[in-house]
Amino acid sequence: MSIKNVTVTIIFDGAALNRDEKIGGNILSIKKLNVNGEVRSFIGKPAIRHYLFQTLRRAFGWKEAKVTGQGQVVQFDITQDDILTSEELDAFGYMYTLGGQTSITRKAPVGITKAVSLCPYEADLAFYANHDLVKRGQSQGLAIDPNPYNKEEHASLYKVSFTIDVEKFGRDVWLVDNYNQDTKEITFNYRENNRQRELKFVKNYPNLKGQQIPGTNKYKIEFELDTTKKKQRIRNILDAIKSGLYSQSSGEANTIVPLFLMAAAVKVPSPVLHPYIDLRKEDGRWKVIGVADALKNGWIEKDNAEPIVYIQDCERLQVDSSLKSNRDDWDSFLEKLGLLMDQTSQGQQGGTSAGGSGAAKEESSD
Repeated sequence: MSIKNVTVTIIFDGAALNRDEKIGGNILSIKKLNVNGEVRSFIGKPAIRHYLFQTLRRAFGWKEAKVTGQGQVVQFDITQDDILTSEELDAFGYMYTLGGQTSITRKAPVGITKAVSLCPYEADLAFYANHDLVKRGQSQGLAIDPNPYNKEEHASLYKVSFTIDVEKFGRDVWLVDNYNQDTKEITFNYRENNRQRELKFVKNYPNLKGQQIPGTNKYKIEFELDTTKKKQRIRNILDAIKSGLYSQSSGEANTIVPLFLMAAAVKVPSPVLHPYIDLRKEDGRWKVIGVADALKNGWIEKDNAEPIVYIQDCERLQVDSSLKSNRDDWDSFLEKLGLLMDQTSQGQQGGTSAGGSGAAKEESSD
């Protein structure tokens, strides 16, 4: 059974999770934008990506990819890591610059939107000072005073969406200038300071194969992750989003835990649920709206004429029970996505290994 693309939209309770520039010298601001005439706070995609990866690192042992410097730029080092050895490069993509002009890029298979507040920002501002440390210092005879500062604050419900492109996930293609089948040496040519230069390194996977592109002097190398490990990585991501992300901002622990979650198998890896989902207050309680409209989207895959959808709510944010009926079984949803794994695979969390089969296809150790 083939693996299906998936999109997930969640609503969570958060507070000033993404700080912006200082204003007025000692006021810590939050990121804001205008939404239909209202000022809303938001959490940028890089911050959400960071929180997701840190959760995957702590929960499933995902490793941080190695980095290198290129002038003043810090970037992932693809000479040492690739999608087979690094879950991070596989899920979130990379750009590796050569000489400031040429770059090797891979679009992230995991798409992430901004997390935008569902309530307007009302210019809340709080005053803080380091009174405890000052008091300790003064008790030791130090001539010190508090250092006051202000923070913009916003406690709100936020909406964010994720998509996983399974065609890109676990697969990477490089176009290189030369490839030595015997030594597994890869060569990239580039110009720097008006001089021709070479970058050479080895990817020592036993069955790595590079094919020359007919009519050119370029070679194509394909990296492909073993299907079991591909499923495992995608499951890790979905499980992390479903249970909640680890996040800290300005020294505060925060909760990116879904009070509402809607996930769907989709033909096109796009956050098609995102624009429909919203909140409305009825009789003093928040209610999720837009689910029925989202279910009508034509990109949602079907099984026996029924949309392949999972819906998770809670007492605080409820969905009409008729819409959630037969759509609240997580394992059934994963099975329809093609992500159910055998007992051996389920017992192996995270982890990486690099090997080859086919075109740089990773050999399964399962």
